[in-house]
Amino acid sequence: MTALVLELDQVSIAAPAPDLGRHSQEPRMLVHDCTLQVRAGEALGLVGESGSGKTLSVRAVAGLLPEGFTVGGTIRIDGEDISTLPPRRLRYIRARRLGMVFQTPRAHLNPLRTIGDFMTEALVSVAGEKPDAADRRAQDLLAEVGIPDPARRMRQRPSDLSGGLLQRVMIAATLAMDPPILLADEITTALDVTTQEEVMAVIADLRRHRDLALLFITHDLALAGAVCDRVAVMQHGRTVETLRAATMRQDASDPYTQRLLSATLPGDLIADRVEAEAPVLSVGGLRKTFQVRSPRGGREELVAVDDVGFTLAPGGSLGIVGESGSGKSTTARIICGLETADAGSVTVKGADWTRPARSAADRRARARIAQMVFQDPYQSLDPRQTVRQCLSEAVAVHRRPIGRDELDARVDELMDAVMLAPALAAQRPRSLSGGQRQRVAIARALAAEPEILVLDEAVSALDVTTQVEILTLLDGIRRTTGVALLMISHDLTTVRRLCDHVVVMRSGAVVEQGPIADVLDRPHAEYTRTLLDSIPRAGWVPRRRLTARTSALPTVATATTKIPTPRGER
Repeated sequence: MTALVLELDQVSIAAPAPDLGRHSQEPRMLVHDCTLQVRAGEALGLVGESGSGKTLSVRAVAGLLPEGFTVGGTIRIDGEDISTLPPRRLRYIRARRLGMVFQTPRAHLNPLRTIGDFMTEALVSVAGEKPDAADRRAQDLLAEVGIPDPARRMRQRPSDLSGGLLQRVMIAATLAMDPPILLADEITTALDVTTQEEVMAVIADLRRHRDLALLFITHDLALAGAVCDRVAVMQHGRTVETLRAATMRQDASDPYTQRLLSATLPGDLIADRVEAEAPVLSVGGLRKTFQVRSPRGGREELVAVDDVGFTLAPGGSLGIVGESGSGKSTTARIICGLETADAGSVTVKGADWTRPARSAADRRARARIAQMVFQDPYQSLDPRQTVRQCLSEAVAVHRRPIGRDELDARVDELMDAVMLAPALAAQRPRSLSGGQRQRVAIARALAAEPEILVLDEAVSALDVTTQVEILTLLDGIRRTTGVALLMISHDLTTVRRLCDHVVVMRSGAVVEQGPIADVLDRPHAEYTRTLLDSIPRAGWVPRRRLTARTSALPTVATATTKIPTPRGER
């Protein structure tokens, strides 16, 4: 039995009561009696829906809770109760014994500083390394996580790297202090399946070579089951059960866990396939290039979309899948007029949409036909508006003139269509869950009564049960209204659930397309087979497919070089 390195014993977390003047309230209890244990070299998955308390529990360990939050119970790191430690010792424990990787690496990197600045900062200012030694150490760490040509990457800025590379940079920086415990909070949520596999393979290698203990927070139960030794399930701030990952489907006894497991099973919401003679959308020979910074200095041309073509039937559903950078979102933005194509054609209901709309009236006319729902509803909704104000504005834009009674009735109708409770009409986005915000975004798009709904990664940031709810909602809307769905996604399982046809893109080009069953069940392209092989499932082991030829894991001696401890903190 290996040593116990992290333990949460009946941990509770409370948010401060709102300041209501004379009317005092009790603090809101968000986590109740959370109990977890992680041993050296072990991977524990922590799963549950949004709001279940996963991230709060981990942030309590790292000391990253918002101001005013209180923590009860016991948190032990290497057997030390952190609530009893003096501030200096607590800082040392958290700096040296814990490493934390967050969901959105771009939000934690200064866009004006280089990757080298970020990697060496802690080594120089905290560990006391000389700049040259820190630079060599940083390059070793980047190589260890599978980043080729680390010397060049050190000179680049975050904007020059993809999401997958940035996540590896965050992992490398976290390892700089050789922590024995890694806290990973939804680190693959925004990544495509092949990049997700690469990142998880990196972490698997690090666990073997460093004997790392991993606490892996995710809403993807299939992924947790594939890469973890045990899985703890949280609901409403409580740990409902902890299971061996290999047998969790057979051993799960709590109804909530069983519901999560059933939500992850592959399914197909499409019972009848839509066939139509005249497509509502036709794309042909689409091409788009951008000017980007060259690694050698100056600018160079990046081909984002190259000779892309497909059609979408009225009332049909088409998924576009591929890795980050494959051109999926750029294609969708061209269709909606948010980007201008260099070549090719976009035809909607027989009209040429290749060039941008020339007037406000033309833009409104196009918006009544095609609407877009984005990945992050919190950023696409005005934080100052209530749900009713947001939807009223959208209705008023497309129905002029309109009386107050008719406007209110239409807003109520939209909320009912996306299954939002009437009581939420007075709420602002910050008071809503991720799933509720996305329902508001969908309702706002439906206010125009469009014939095409473009969904750009619209469910990728949601937990699995909320994903199922939104996908079921969208399928119901498609059947009821006849709106055609164009779904941009890196999740092939999601596309299989909702779409009747699929287009597979790579490096801006279409490698394969056709009916969903033909492409995903009997793929012809090797790339499509690679995407399918990267989906977590029973017996799945992540592999470093993309970097195996360009980088190798350093020896254990290099990977575990010790950093000197500053005097006074030993």
